[in-house]
Amino acid sequence: MTRVLVLILLATLGGCAAPTRTASGDTVKALMASQIIPPKPHAATGMDGVAAVAAQARYERSYAAPTAQADSPTFGKK
Repeated sequence: MTRVLVLILLATLGGCAAPTRTASGDTVKALMASQIIPPKPHAATGMDGVAAVAAQARYERSYAAPTAQADSPTFGKK
């Protein structure tokens, strides 16, 4: 009984293994390249790497010294 279960398990696992290597790393390289900010402006957005870094720095500084909100009917005073 145990041998039968082992043979079934091995046959099942054998179906999961790829017989040959299907990729040479091109997919991973393409994915990594798509996540890099281009050094020149993109035609659609006009954002380049330097502007993106400056925007991120402004965003992070906004949490260090947040500006106070003006009184409005939404926020009101207590």
